Amino acid sequence: MRKVPRWIAIMAGIAALGIITVALSFPFLAIDAPSGARVAVVEGWIEEAYIPQVKALLDEGAYDTIYITGTPRNFSYTLRIGDTVVVDLQRPATGELRVSACGAKDAGLVILGDQGVILADSVTDRCYGRNAAITGTTARLRFTPTHKEHPDPRWELLFILYTKVNGINLHALQRSVSIHRADGSREQGTPSFADAAAESLIAAGIPAERIHRLPTVMLGESRTWANAQRFAQEAKARGIHRADVISFGIHARRSRLTYGKACGTSTTVGIRCIEDPELQRGRWWRSPIGWVKVIRELAGVPASYLLDP
Repeated sequence: MRKVPRWIAIMAGIAALGIITVALSFPFLAIDAPSGARVAVVEGWIEEAYIPQVKALLDEGAYDTIYITGTPRNFSYTLRIGDTVVVDLQRPATGELRVSACGAKDAGLVILGDQGVILADSVTDRCYGRNAAITGTTARLRFTPTHKEHPDPRWELLFILYTKVNGINLHALQRSVSIHRADGSREQGTPSFADAAAESLIAAGIPAERIHRLPTVMLGESRTWANAQRFAQEAKARGIHRADVISFGIHARRSRLTYGKACGTSTTVGIRCIEDPELQRGRWWRSPIGWVKVIRELAGVPASYLLDP
């Protein structure tokens, strides 16, 4: 019988050890370890579909104060006939405007600036980008849907996927965003994931007075680190010594490490984990994408220890 070369046996052993390590890492990553705090920090990037689970954890923990972190989100809104999104900019802008939008049959989009119409175009059922020039400086932009007929006011006619000015997300340039509805009411826009999550939690029944939004400027490549630094500033200013971060699935370990690193020794950070239905405990390994996600998350853990406040 031919003997297996030693190097092959070593490589096979290393591979087997790696597989076992990854297979056993799920509970290490999807950690749930509350600290007993009365302050919760919700990561605003958690998708709206999981807001009921977030609310359940908030109710379970009886948190008095809820902070929601979040970097700027795409300038994305759904509008009905007669609605208008009004954006006041931090500074008057000029240059190239790019917007991606789609919508119902016979619907269109009009964008107005201080000097008049910047763009007027029809939309299709597929979102695609179109460019327009802001020829004169403008401090306010208005986005309004149009229709060739007289559509039902309840119909959602237009979906704006994103808008950029000179390549920059419009939400990163705004001073305020409001939605003027056809019935005369006004709603606050959601320029950050913190704003979007806050509105969703309020709609789910969390009292608005318990919620504090912490919109975050995205610096570097890690939104978790940017959000953690923003909360650390707030914790120091408010004298918060204990807080639980509500995170998602196998990202929980990195969230706890990152927030703990940002807060330092002055604030004890606990973690509450929302279950990811795509990566269920005891079953995630049956899917190739499950292995990819777990390996990727596991590889990112060491970097969380190296973050420099």
